[in-house]
Amino acid sequence: MSGKGSIFVISSQVVSGLVGLKAIMPALRALEYETVSLPTTLLAAHPAAFPERGAPAGGPIEAGQMIEIADWLIGAGALDDCVSVLTGYLPSPAHVDAAAQIIARLKAVNPSIVYCCDPICGDHGALYLPPDVAAGIEDRLLPLADMATPNLFELGQLTGRGALNETPEVIEAARCLKLNHVVVTSAPAPQGRIATLAIDAEVMRCETARAPQAPSGMGDFFAALYLGLKLADEPKALGMASATLADMAARNLQTATLPHGPVQLAPPAITDKLPS
Repeated sequence: MSGKGSIFVISSQVVSGLVGLKAIMPALRALEYETVSLPTTLLAAHPAAFPERGAPAGGPIEAGQMIEIADWLIGAGALDDCVSVLTGYLPSPAHVDAAAQIIARLKAVNPSIVYCCDPICGDHGALYLPPDVAAGIEDRLLPLADMATPNLFELGQLTGRGALNETPEVIEAARCLKLNHVVVTSAPAPQGRIATLAIDAEVMRCETARAPQAPSGMGDFFAALYLGLKLADEPKALGMASATLADMAARNLQTATLPHGPVQLAPPAITDKLPS
């Protein structure tokens, strides 16, 4: 058992590849956090991994079974040292509701648990989950969250503001979520660059090189790594998480996949404080 406590992760599971839980757990292990993982789906691979084979085998885990498993873990004491919950891919409104019930029960037992919502629902200008999933995240999960890690499109979707093209618009939209801390990935940046904003009482911005083809699982990995660094009170969490992700993407341009093996944390990239 880690002296730091455990992080309860609710997200997708693939058999082949490094997305969802299989991208999240290496990030948290690198920071010496124990993880307790609850899958929302079980798929043979990411849908984009083997396009010639069509949709991967597998499917969602029954939402009721998620609640049943979580209740058993709580009753068994397996989550007594839980310090944080991270939710990722939730395939249906029923799964969103199940996650909300689980988080509410955990917070009722331990109100100090930090809940990070990675509101996975779309990217590149389009939803890839049904609109009622995004609505459920907004209505059921964000009110329970202490922090969230939306990408730029997801932030526009969750706030009803649509396309966000300028940094001040992004900051204003993030504050509309009324959370203690919001991290916005894929924020506005010059061509060939990618920016991430960390927004609370202050606004910090980190800019790194953009990979020509971002590996699947990068969003999962970033949310977990950033959460772990924040829980550890790392003052350079934004720069470290951004630099590590950029380094991993640059080293895997040919395969467009996250690397296997231990995670090597990169020296922090430069972060700038913006007017808040």
